[in-house]
Amino acid sequence: MNQMRAGRTIRLESLSMVELVGPAGAGKTSLLRALSQRSEKIVIGADIELRKKEQIPIFVRNAPFLVPVLLRRCQSSRRFTWDEIKAMVYLKGWHRLFRQQAVKNGRLVLLDHGPVFKLATLQAFGPEKLRNPSVEMWWSDMFRQWALMLDMVIWLDAPDGILEERINIRSQRHMVKGRSEPEVVQFLARYRASYQQILTKLAAHGGPALLQFDTSQTSMEEIVEKVLVACNITTS
Repeated sequence: MNQMRAGRTIRLESLSMVELVGPAGAGKTSLLRALSQRSEKIVIGADIELRKKEQIPIFVRNAPFLVPVLLRRCQSSRRFTWDEIKAMVYLKGWHRLFRQQAVKNGRLVLLDHGPVFKLATLQAFGPEKLRNPSVEMWWSDMFRQWALMLDMVIWLDAPDGILEERINIRSQRHMVKGRSEPEVVQFLARYRASYQQILTKLAAHGGPALLQFDTSQTSMEEIVEKVLVACNITTS
């Protein structure tokens, strides 16, 4: 699975943003920590949290743009959850926070549970109205916005059986933890298909590069080295 799709060259003197994606148990958190520890040029992207007073204005400014989508009628659609509403508002205004972080630090911003994750989750598991043609403009806006912002996506994955074992032994909660094998396989297939669709849409708008690894076949140390080379980052 180790492969890289051509994309824009990452230059640290300009805005640089990389997102880690993949199913639970693939090794995203381990890679995030390992990369941030290897170079001072890498900083973990700040999340938007309503409990942080300085970030509330970002949410307030961007929430009104979501009203037309939330109010669209769809007979077969359930209501949006609070987490889904937050994700959609963040997708609209999140990039400004990342831009400020990158400019301030002059570093590569590394994201976990970033825009690709949120878009893929909304597409795969969000309300039916999000798949209605009437909401296509919102999707197009998000694809254009994040295609310009993201320089690279690193997709970690592993065989279903290994992921299932990792999910079950972790302390974190997960919606398929303890579920049957067919349920886990179905869930993972749905997520992978959604990731692929989101990345294809982003690529159609000019970004980002894609680097993929099977963490059951490639060691974390080797992945770290390959990512540093791909991002043109040297360490002492």
